[in-house]
Amino acid sequence: MKNIKINNHPAFPVAGYPGDDKSPKVKPNSGMGMRDWFAGRALEGILANPEEMAMEAPSEEIARIAYKFADAMLKEREL
Repeated sequence: MKNIKINNHPAFPVAGYPGDDKSPKVKPNSGMGMRDWFAGRALEGILANPEEMAMEAPSEEIARIAYKFADAMLKEREL
């Protein structure tokens, strides 16, 4: 898991922004990490193909599987 945390770069990196009258300050590289982005995309696929997975499975199990796919994708990026 250590490598996953190290390589969990922001999915949508942003430069820092000091803010103004209309927009708040934004920290550099704030936002969702790639692991969450990959897990969300995997979850979309899982839920879009219910015949591939018993939809009676507990949500926690489905979420665990989505993150398992995300972790595999992060690991593959290291190669």
